[in-house]
Amino acid sequence: MKVSIIVGTICLIGSLSSFAQSEPKSPSIYKIPADVLAGEGLEFKKQKDPNRKVYQKQVYNGTELAVFVVAIGTGITNEFKSFPMEEFIFWMNGKALVEPEGESPFPVYSGDYFVQAKGFRGKWNFIDIGELHLELALIAKNRPDSTIKSPIKKALVLDRDILSGVSQPEKGIVYKGPELTVRLLVPESGTMENKTKERMLHVVNGVVKVTTSLEREHTFYPGDFFMVPQGLECSIESGGLQNFRLLEVTKT
Repeated sequence: MKVSIIVGTICLIGSLSSFAQSEPKSPSIYKIPADVLAGEGLEFKKQKDPNRKVYQKQVYNGTELAVFVVAIGTGITNEFKSFPMEEFIFWMNGKALVEPEGESPFPVYSGDYFVQAKGFRGKWNFIDIGELHLELALIAKNRPDSTIKSPIKKALVLDRDILSGVSQPEKGIVYKGPELTVRLLVPESGTMENKTKERMLHVVNGVVKVTTSLEREHTFYPGDFFMVPQGLECSIESGGLQNFRLLEVTKT
């Protein structure tokens, strides 16, 4: 099955919103390296509290999106009066207990995908697991006014029925806020929307074969994250025993 596309951290350390304004030199697909996703090559970030351990690496800096891998020490609590941005986060290691102001607490586990709400008030408690928590975090660049909040008040953990293929949201849209849009793409989705957008794609299921307009072929497997820059035309074909499911994140 083929479809065609034309693509145009929790802020735990308070620095995900500051990055160089460089742009990719040429439109090409970029796979986020597996060793970085495993936490290798992260840089230590000095904190006011010497007991807090934070490591970070910016793995992609595009025209619309920036992606980071962040490792945080355990047994700490971060409290937010009003979270300054929307973040898409894949929680790769550890557990956190989220306490939204005025609402019941809920856990976030390894393997969870979620969107942190802009304007969130409450606490994130990082459960002591004796090692570092690890996450992949994506944010939009050139964000709208800080007074514009997310339509949700707490972190939205993506429904496992949707990720497992049990149910399909309308038009594939899992979440749409003022800064980020998350969609689940399957072969039946047909032509992808937001064709001028830069995007991050994550292979949830199946083998994904991508051929660009530059006649370059790429193959991605479950667990892979890759970036498709603005303006790059691609065809995407599923392989393996099952059709693909792709999680797509773009700037709204």
